[in-house]
Amino acid sequence: MLLAVPSLASAATPLSFENEFVRVVVNPGPKEAGRFSISTTGGDPSRPESARKPLIFGGTTPWTSYTTLTIDGTSYVFGGPTSRRAGKAARYGDLIGTPQVTSTSITHTGRLGDVEVVQELALVRGPSTRMLDTVRITYRLKNVGTTTRRVGLRVMLDTMLGSNDGAPVRAGTEAITAACALTGKAVPDYWQAFDSVANPTVISQGSLRGEGLTPPDKLLFADWGSFADEPWEPTLAPGQGFIRKGETDPDTATALLWNPEPLAPGATRVLSTAYGIGGVTLRPGQLALGLTAPAEAQFLHERTQPFTVAGYLENAGGFDARDVTLTLTVPEGLELIAGQPELHFAALPKGQTVQGSWTLRPNGAASGTLPLVLAGRSANVEANQITREIQVDVPSPRLKTLPERRQVPSETNGLPTVVLAPVVLAPATGFAAARLELTYDPAVIRAFDVSRGRAFVEKNVLLPGWQFDLSQPGRVVITATRGEAAPLTQAEVNLAIIQFRAVAPGTSTLRLTEAVLTNGRGERIPVETTETSITVLH
Repeated sequence: MLLAVPSLASAATPLSFENEFVRVVVNPGPKEAGRFSISTTGGDPSRPESARKPLIFGGTTPWTSYTTLTIDGTSYVFGGPTSRRAGKAARYGDLIGTPQVTSTSITHTGRLGDVEVVQELALVRGPSTRMLDTVRITYRLKNVGTTTRRVGLRVMLDTMLGSNDGAPVRAGTEAITAACALTGKAVPDYWQAFDSVANPTVISQGSLRGEGLTPPDKLLFADWGSFADEPWEPTLAPGQGFIRKGETDPDTATALLWNPEPLAPGATRVLSTAYGIGGVTLRPGQLALGLTAPAEAQFLHERTQPFTVAGYLENAGGFDARDVTLTLTVPEGLELIAGQPELHFAALPKGQTVQGSWTLRPNGAASGTLPLVLAGRSANVEANQITREIQVDVPSPRLKTLPERRQVPSETNGLPTVVLAPVVLAPATGFAAARLELTYDPAVIRAFDVSRGRAFVEKNVLLPGWQFDLSQPGRVVITATRGEAAPLTQAEVNLAIIQFRAVAPGTSTLRLTEAVLTNGRGERIPVETTETSITVLH
């Protein structure tokens, strides 16, 4: 991991960090301070031609991409002012302090009216590659004034793939061929840009949903000139192309908008997106294929998150293809919840690309490495097929008490401190009954009561068969069943809450020495247990 920090003798030296995949450069200012570019270093290891290519225009002195805040209807640009086209006529605030640079992130802080803004660019793992080839772009907006403000955010990215400043963009089921705005449910999980399925130079991916990300309210694609001249939301004409406004060259850019919302004094709003290298499995041929999906997924019962799969088919042959089909085969362990498994196209002209989008979800029927298969067929062109693997995790049941080790005072308000220790099963699959034994040090804490968890309550009615025994110091025994109620299958369920009272300073381990769980057929459910502790302070 490499980084560059400006010295006192050379304030113009760019701020940067990089690894074997990507490089991030931030303009040190004073003009255009805080604006950034992203490029590849080694790029995608499977495509050597993707090395040393820009993903966001700007090189070592980025200025064309910029971020806007709207505060009570007035637009401000984050960072230093500019005399160039991108945000030239906009209002600006002030940068506070010096940038914070590490080997994996750069942070700037600015003040725009009553709003303090922290911009953080940090390396994260790409959702489709699981490599550190993606940059998370985060803004923390805090109202440091005394009046509630309506605050929104726009992040504009001047996308560029290699030497292609007008690279085609693909989102959901569509190739974006004209300026447009996607809102609400039309905002996809991610968007990708590449010039060819048969022989791409570099593939980029903007991720909009996922862990730690905040989906924008609106996703705009337009020519860079329209975004450069309008710091908030430009007017897009029907059929408007990607020729740079007022010029003759193609120049694609993207803007993410989060609508203005009330921000109370002292409140903070955190908004994040991610951009980097896209993971697309490719197979050349007369019908060239590309298939992308998250590298990992997890089954969590009712908390299971669906994900989007996108498939691309390009006619790379020398003539038009007739009666074309694009088919996705989904393995056991995944289920198709949106999209048709087979798409039909009457004709596909040579050099043209079609795509499909499907929504899948793990169903718990299988785990491990699961293959997605995409096939392209035509009445007059040789068929092709591609496989992309996805790692699906179905967690084993785990029984735990406290989520972390606890430290408590010996007294609270003049009385011995009471500590609540929930006993939680995650996940629960067909759970029907339990016998638990937990041990602890009675010289440090003492159990005085046990409350039943939601596992033994059905429609607000207490289920029969709940018992506990505290007769032996240092030992809690719980025996409980759901009786005639249906077995539980859900991501997490509380079995019990044990109430302890502090006795004397020291540390007591909480250890589940017996954990017998059974399903509705009386079969034992294998379960892992974890230890934790309670420390009573002097």
